[in-house]
Amino acid sequence: MDHRGRQQRLQNSLSTHRLDALLVAHPPNVRYLCGFTGSAGVLVITEKKRVFFTDGRYTEQAGAEAQGARIVIAHKGPLAAAASWLSKHQKIRSRVSSKIGIEGEHMTVAARSRFAGALPSGFRLREAPALIEQARMVKDEEEIARLRSAVLLGASLFDRALEIIRPGVRETEVAAEMEYAARKAGAQEMSFATIIASGERSALPHGRASQAAIPAEGFVVCDFGVILAGYCSDMTRTVYVGRPSAEAREVYQAVQQAQQAAVDAVRPGISV
Repeated sequence: MDHRGRQQRLQNSLSTHRLDALLVAHPPNVRYLCGFTGSAGVLVITEKKRVFFTDGRYTEQAGAEAQGARIVIAHKGPLAAAASWLSKHQKIRSRVSSKIGIEGEHMTVAARSRFAGALPSGFRLREAPALIEQARMVKDEEEIARLRSAVLLGASLFDRALEIIRPGVRETEVAAEMEYAARKAGAQEMSFATIIASGERSALPHGRASQAAIPAEGFVVCDFGVILAGYCSDMTRTVYVGRPSAEAREVYQAVQQAQQAAVDAVRPGISV
């Protein structure tokens, strides 16, 4: 992954948005920018510098994963260390009013208050535009390859589900077998709680797997995905147990036609 390039592009955009520095603490964004997969890490980016702060639990992990930034092991927590470092940053401190961008959507009020309280009076916090989220919308070739791998692994789980789905089998059993197969195949975890909903429960948009037994006849909705190398897949498939009724066939055909219409319409430049 081009972590250094991602950080450089972000640095180049700071002046456009009138920011002296950007604090990145949302774990998915931290991972996108520098590759660190731990749960406690803060990346500070200024026009010329990139510094990654974490605590002692992640000393070795940060050394192995974090790229493109100087690593600082914080003894009082990453956020406090980032505030201390910014307070001592000569170029930023010398300005009458220094603007520090934060991820307002992902930062709690308590964390924001602590961070602001640790900065000199001349520093101002600003909710930065969704610069990282906008960058993440466009995938590079390596990201696309990872997404394809995650989708292929997810598709194999549906094959496993088809082997298990039978009248009398509990929904949780189907989900458990799929998740076990995912782990064995190398998935870090599931993208979300696996949804297996049968019979009347198949009408639930997000009916998590329950102890309900699959009926002798009826729909079974399977909604699942895996996280592989940090990228998620998401797949929904519906099967029918038993002999489909005329009404069930009508529902199937209506959904199939709607899906095909969407597939035919999708192309670059079309708005959602």
